[in-house]
Amino acid sequence: MDNAMVPKPGMSFKTEREAHEFYRTYAQLAGFSINMGNRKTYSRVMRCSREGKGEFHKGNEDLRIRNNTSKKTHCKAQVKFKRVYNSDGKEEGMVIEWVNLFHNHILTPKQTVTQHMRGHKSKDPELMHGGPEYVPITTRDIENR
Repeated sequence: MDNAMVPKPGMSFKTEREAHEFYRTYAQLAGFSINMGNRKTYSRVMRCSREGKGEFHKGNEDLRIRNNTSKKTHCKAQVKFKRVYNSDGKEEGMVIEWVNLFHNHILTPKQTVTQHMRGHKSKDPELMHGGPEYVPITTRDIENR
């Protein structure tokens, strides 16, 4: 991986969206999915999606229909961004305050696998807020009709 793609304290970004895209790209190259953590007035945390504790089924095992286990592993990999404000109180950008890049699980650096992870799927605003006229139709869709 290119050293410029690895998050380091002091790196700056113009917007939160730009910071998110940078960390998402890094995570996809490294082989993990991300979650947006807390959003505060002066900071934002972005972390590995395996952060947290998985809850296990504690009921009657005979009534359990499927084996649904969690992938949460208490992973502490995360990046904390600090917001930068000008003298008027308007946000000018974001700077990486601190970084933890160490995961406690196996990473999957294959692009074909990571592109399907929830944290790497982008949501097009036109598709989210538009109507059926914004849904793209491919040549394969036309062949299937």
